[in-house]
Amino acid sequence: MKIEQLNFSYQQKVIFQNLNIDFCNQAINVIIGSNGAGKTTLLDIIAGIYPKISHSQLFDFPSPKQIMYQLQRSAFFPTLTVAQTLELFSTMDSTIVAQTATMNFIKQKLQPLLSTKMGQLSGGERQIVLIYGICLLERELYLFDEPISGIDVQNAALILQMLNDLVSERHKKVIMTLHQLEQLKTISSYFILIDQKHCAFTGSNVDLLQQTQTVNVESAFKQLLQNKSNS
Repeated sequence: MKIEQLNFSYQQKVIFQNLNIDFCNQAINVIIGSNGAGKTTLLDIIAGIYPKISHSQLFDFPSPKQIMYQLQRSAFFPTLTVAQTLELFSTMDSTIVAQTATMNFIKQKLQPLLSTKMGQLSGGERQIVLIYGICLLERELYLFDEPISGIDVQNAALILQMLNDLVSERHKKVIMTLHQLEQLKTISSYFILIDQKHCAFTGSNVDLLQQTQTVNVESAFKQLLQNKSNS
């Protein structure tokens, strides 16, 4: 999957200018950048929300029917129970997904909550239910906008492991936006830095740390952004 020479403006504001990105199929693609850099807009474009985008600029992406997109503030029915919500996801697909070890663990974790209404769950519990439900669906590409924003560390780790399993065990493609970078230490990530309407960096954790000569991801990206602003 790749994007070539993408130009995009919204309400007369230029968001991307000659944007070029090569995505990785063997790791979670993590789009990062400062607020307003266009991270969510890029997911919207990939998902096909802006149909006027020329297909000649997007290469090797699945058809819209094979893309699952979780928005940052996903809608849910607060009066449905967890069991009813998961059943709703199951009815969206006739394919039976072979669940990973992480999904089986979460399935057991959700057992005591099955009769609880979604509106009564904590934010972390609700997010786990929704992402578990999404992982029950068989798609080629999964898009997640800030899937662990505001989630406690333990639940965030479970969510990230589910997304990692999509790539490593089910051989799916995953792209997500994220700002809590230090939680990515235990999973295979491919970083895409969006800055000043362009792609400023792509590469793995190792590539990033080697290029910036730093010891952690957060410091590395701060340095990259600082270098770009001074150039």
